Amino acid sequence: MGSKKLHLHRSERINLKGSKRKNGFERWRFVTNGVSSITGEERVFFFEFYCINPSVSPSKAVLGFCNEFDSNLSENIQNVLAGTESAKNLKSQILVTPSFVMVRAGSLSPAGRSINNYYSISEADFEKADSVISIGKPGSEIVLTDSFTAGSVSVTDEDLREHPEYFGNTGAFTWNLNFSKNITFTPDYRSRSINWSVIGGKTDFDGTIIYNGDEFAVTPRNSFGYYDKNWGSDFENPYFHLHSSSITSNITGARCPDSAIAVEGEFNGRLNVLVCINGRNIEFHADKKKNYNILFDCQELNDDDMGPKLHWSVSVNDRRYVIDIDVYCRTKDLFLRDYESPSGGRKVMRVLGGGSGIGKIKIYRKVKKSLEILEQAEITKCVCEYGNLEVPEF
Repeated sequence: MGSKKLHLHRSERINLKGSKRKNGFERWRFVTNGVSSITGEERVFFFEFYCINPSVSPSKAVLGFCNEFDSNLSENIQNVLAGTESAKNLKSQILVTPSFVMVRAGSLSPAGRSINNYYSISEADFEKADSVISIGKPGSEIVLTDSFTAGSVSVTDEDLREHPEYFGNTGAFTWNLNFSKNITFTPDYRSRSINWSVIGGKTDFDGTIIYNGDEFAVTPRNSFGYYDKNWGSDFENPYFHLHSSSITSNITGARCPDSAIAVEGEFNGRLNVLVCINGRNIEFHADKKKNYNILFDCQELNDDDMGPKLHWSVSVNDRRYVIDIDVYCRTKDLFLRDYESPSGGRKVMRVLGGGSGIGKIKIYRKVKKSLEILEQAEITKCVCEYGNLEVPEF
């Protein structure tokens, strides 16, 4: 790859500074749809670069669930991960602080998968002039630039038997994707403990993904892509997230091409609610002094047609706008993935998520004492996530 000047959003470079290099994380996350070249099946894929505590162990990848002092490591980790009663009877162990770079590729479609590969901090280059992240040697590297990402990850059955601390599943991914960031919400959410940036609320991807040997074509028109980033001392807790750029107007019956939503929290009991509808940005920022009222929830419901499902609801208003968002995702379409917490202690953020959410958005403008509807639309292909920090009992 020849050297070139990157056109970066201000948040794209690594931002872990000072004490957060010993107690902090950074996550770049991409989501895109792809269509099988053989069957025509559409799937939702995600790719993540996750860096944790880079100054703790630069030369060796250290996972918090891997304890080199434990003579019965494999059996005991399996007990801890499974939450079995025997885990409570383990002898006192020396807990380690995690320090690694993880590259994760997966599917958010039904029967979701997560393939996780781990690297030492020294194997990842965050300082190259022509890339944001580069891991490995040229020709076989995993790379992220301002408009391109490519790489390959795999985990075998034997890998997972020997290393249950890898979390995730078995399988293989290879990807080669160009992208353009078309809707960006600014300013970002920023605080001392956690930061969130929507770098591409609507990101058009173009390329190929090979998932367990099957090739999926990715096209700009139908990728419904997304690109965001989190960094700080730990994840939001609880973690609440929605995003979609597949929005169709109930008023005109047409797809809304210049539209996207992104919702994230909780930040001190509030959410960021970022909406671009037909090119108009309406933003509610949890870290700003501007007042707004918000109600939100995520709860399980039973539906005669859909069966058990989770319902994400958000209602937010200020002196100018009212926005209501309701999204549903079938419980059977959700899957669980884990992120090690920078604070160690085998604490993990457990995120339940899926990419097949459907629902509605209603946007009103306040006109004196009445409401004028600006848009009422169907939301599809919505990524829906909810998570909590958990500490294993042992």
